[in-house]
Amino acid sequence: MKRSKGAAALLSALVFPGVGQWYLSRRRLALLFAVPALVAGFVYFDFALEEANAVVGQVLSGSVPLDPAAIAAKVDAQPSSWAVTLSGWVFVVCWVGSVAEALFHKPQA
Repeated sequence: MKRSKGAAALLSALVFPGVGQWYLSRRRLALLFAVPALVAGFVYFDFALEEANAVVGQVLSGSVPLDPAAIAAKVDAQPSSWAVTLSGWVFVVCWVGSVAEALFHKPQA
């Protein structure tokens, strides 16, 4: 059965980077996109959870009022690490690269 490049590109776009390559049975290439995206996602969400826990601790201690505007201001005031910014870019590059590679890949004869 011949697998569609369009379906592979949609899988990479809508599910996760590298899933389209996996669908086309290009396992090493799939890992090339999926592993950095997973690491970047882990770094990003780990930072987000740490920041959320810090804000929750401040709300529970009473130093930040239980007001959505005050909580949003506190979250916005938190500085972002270079690792978080880099992980966001790595994820986007893996995502876009995975979709483009699945869509424009020329099958070997």
